[in-house]
Amino acid sequence: MKHRPATAGYKTILAIVAGFAAAFVLLGGISVGYSPISILLLAAVGVLFGAVAAPEIEPALFRRPILWQMSFTVLGCISVAALLGAAFEGYALAAIVGIVAGYLGPYWIRQVRLP
Repeated sequence: MKHRPATAGYKTILAIVAGFAAAFVLLGGISVGYSPISILLLAAVGVLFGAVAAPEIEPALFRRPILWQMSFTVLGCISVAALLGAAFEGYALAAIVGIVAGYLGPYWIRQVRLP
């Protein structure tokens, strides 16, 4: 069996996170515009949702993957609510959806096929 360097897993995760950020900026900018603030927020949301996939890509790097996925999904959903200018109820719904989606992360991430 070939030995992988310790940093190989981190590089893979960084590439996935950067890809999500770029995809969110390119595709999300179509609907909200490409102002500096919206680009920054869209990139942050992409990073947060990209980080959700990290424990499934490199499971050896994470001691508590469900907690990691739930945290980043909740932060991502709340960021989307902020980007949309939601009221308090929108933030509450975003938090609930984030908890559920983060808990179910291992199941829905397996359905995503990368090229």
